[in-house]
Amino acid sequence: MKKSSRRRGLAFLCLLVAFVFMLSGCKKKEPEDTFVPDEVQVQEGEGDEAPADSQQDEGQSQALAEVPQASGYTAPEEDQNVSYVVLGVGSDETQAVFTWYSRSQNTGKAIVGKASEMSESTFPVTALTAEANTRPTEFDGYNANTATVTGLEPNTAYCYMVGNEEGWSAMYRFHTAKSGELNVVVTGDIQLGTGDDDAVNVENWKRIASETAERFPDYSMHLNMGDITTMPYEEHYINVLDTPMFTNYETGVVLGNHDYGIPYQEHFSRPNQSDFGVRNDAQNGNFWFRYGDVLFMELNYMIETDDIMVDHRYFIKQTLEANPDCKWKVVLMHYSPFSSVAKYQAYSDQNRSYWLQVFDEFGIDVVLNGHDHAYTRSYIVKDGQPRVSDVSSVTNPDGTLYVTFSSASGSQYHDVSPTGFAAKCLQTYTPHVSTINFTDHTFKLTVYEADTWNVLDEFEIVKE
Repeated sequence: MKKSSRRRGLAFLCLLVAFVFMLSGCKKKEPEDTFVPDEVQVQEGEGDEAPADSQQDEGQSQALAEVPQASGYTAPEEDQNVSYVVLGVGSDETQAVFTWYSRSQNTGKAIVGKASEMSESTFPVTALTAEANTRPTEFDGYNANTATVTGLEPNTAYCYMVGNEEGWSAMYRFHTAKSGELNVVVTGDIQLGTGDDDAVNVENWKRIASETAERFPDYSMHLNMGDITTMPYEEHYINVLDTPMFTNYETGVVLGNHDYGIPYQEHFSRPNQSDFGVRNDAQNGNFWFRYGDVLFMELNYMIETDDIMVDHRYFIKQTLEANPDCKWKVVLMHYSPFSSVAKYQAYSDQNRSYWLQVFDEFGIDVVLNGHDHAYTRSYIVKDGQPRVSDVSSVTNPDGTLYVTFSSASGSQYHDVSPTGFAAKCLQTYTPHVSTINFTDHTFKLTVYEADTWNVLDEFEIVKE
């Protein structure tokens, strides 16, 4: 009886072991090439495509389901149905605004990844993404796209592309500013489309833009003082925009007297846009942005009525109230209160007293201008008078510096008739590119002759 019980127990144990082995053999193995978006895979930079027949779990997010590569989105070598790509300024240093034209009518997207986490042209799963506002245009079947990416970190190199699954741009690169530091490239009027020599001007501008990007690869911002083109024609805009100046730097563009029409609004970001300064549907109000301790206020100042002049003052007042702790107050506007070109001086004289009163009232440090196609740097001006000094550096100045930038392409120049406010006035009949370097305590301006890259002027403001 006892032997029979032991036999039955042994048989049951054998059956149980066999059943366990059978279950183990039937368990489904995870395919080796399944997309698993974990940290190890991103660091290793695996770039193999996920199999076409691999299935995403129903609970997985839509963003992961759209990723075409195991380690993220991959940029093509050339643009595919994407044109007019511009990297624009955001409200502050943590943002960037991307604008572009696409053939696709479907929603576009901007993809931004840290360069240190890229696997060649493949973006990491940690990339920042933003859906675009995509809308039709009147130009040749294109659709306009605007996407704002947030969460940028200081002193970081980023790569980006824009588009959607129907066509992506090539990959571009930019660099954010260091904390407590802002390095800016500044250009005056580019104004392509001026006449028979425009093909020469286009090539000249493309060369200058490429050389600028090579010389200042870690600069984070580009400011243009207006008049991008002569007429609001898209075929002129593409000649200006298809350069590293507009894809490699976060760019802010002042509204110039030639920048009327819808294309200007479609191509350039205008953060914190105000109702003050509005003219019509194609020329919207003033805007401002702040990067670190530097506050930039753009005024749509051209041929003004009295009520718009008052609007500009209220805009400055409200902007400063929203940014009471900024260290540098910079105004951007196309027309200068201190023109050095004879045919523009009557209008400068007419409005100068108003501007000087406003800028004194609010303690504006620097006013940056264009329009003249010639270079002028004023003395420090206060109470309507120049604080005359030929020094190249001033400490704790009481007043405002006015700088007017010359042509950045060589498309057009004007002869100069400097006034008593001009500390430096130049017409070299060559294109210029300038840089401005901000720190907590310094503003440094350097002006270059862009054919030779010789320094034409330098000036520094120190705040102690």
